[in-house]
Amino acid sequence: MGLTDNLPPFPGDVPTVPIARISYAKLASLDANEMANTLKAVQTDGFFYLDLADHATGQTLLKEAVNVLEVSQDAFNLSEEEKMKFRAEKGKSMFGYKPKGTVKKTDKDLRPDATEFFNIAKDHLLGNCESRTYPSQLTKHWEDLKTFTKDSHALGIFVLRILAGQLGIPLDSFADKNKIDSLSGDHIRITKKAPHDPSLDVIGLPSHTDFGSVTVLFNWLGGLQIQSHDPAKQGVWAFVKPLPGCAIINLGDAMVKFSNGHLKSAKHRVVPAPGSQAHVDRYSLVYFLRPADDVVMQPVERYRDEPIVAVGGKVGEEKVYTAGEWMTRRMQHMSK
Repeated sequence: MGLTDNLPPFPGDVPTVPIARISYAKLASLDANEMANTLKAVQTDGFFYLDLADHATGQTLLKEAVNVLEVSQDAFNLSEEEKMKFRAEKGKSMFGYKPKGTVKKTDKDLRPDATEFFNIAKDHLLGNCESRTYPSQLTKHWEDLKTFTKDSHALGIFVLRILAGQLGIPLDSFADKNKIDSLSGDHIRITKKAPHDPSLDVIGLPSHTDFGSVTVLFNWLGGLQIQSHDPAKQGVWAFVKPLPGCAIINLGDAMVKFSNGHLKSAKHRVVPAPGSQAHVDRYSLVYFLRPADDVVMQPVERYRDEPIVAVGGKVGEEKVYTAGEWMTRRMQHMSK
């Protein structure tokens, strides 16, 4: 039985945010309404479902995601001592293993998180630079991981081109900052959260916005929450219900910077899954599309003469950073 088979149902009595459901097939055919709906989604909720099941390319990516999740299970089953041999260097590198129990400044209650994950760099997978070490349970599936990386990266670029077109700027304005053969922070993240233990004061992952350009999330259980934008529920956290056949897409802070605030990066967090889903292991798979390390973090030409919109005060506007410098400052800011 696979990790995504026979999972408990998502309960029908918990608050959810009704984010937009966008059809990949309609976007691929350049449907004007669907492209407009995509822009609206990332300017309001900051998240949308992308229905991949209605197009052959999307169906392939869905199968790849399940395959990567299945082959990663052996890496999580290693002893903690063995996994720690591959630990990412805190505050300096995001690639490698992150154990559960990390405390982030972004959580006002300073609760340890309950999620462990492996971050696998795109540049290590594709041979763009020398790779760090990863468990053999992952490296023996390098080709599967590489294929998923290439196809997820292409999906992120596809989204960026749609958004550029809707903003009336050259289609590659954002895509050219995220080239697959450029050194960057792009990576796969494979996560595992153990069943919820109510005796522990922990959080799945604390409230945060993502660093980069586009996040492509595959999840099969609840736990992801964003803040409602219903005027009557402003700021209230509510679940994003996983939908079969759909990835969940959101933008990161880089897109706020490049668009000078015309696009949104929304706060989100991971909490115990609702109902009976809280009693099983929660796995998810993410691809983070991030700007190339040497890209200058400033608005694209269309927005350069506007007053600069600060990105949450996390990095500062005292100078113009490259994406590599910007990511390093973000990591240091968020480390305890």
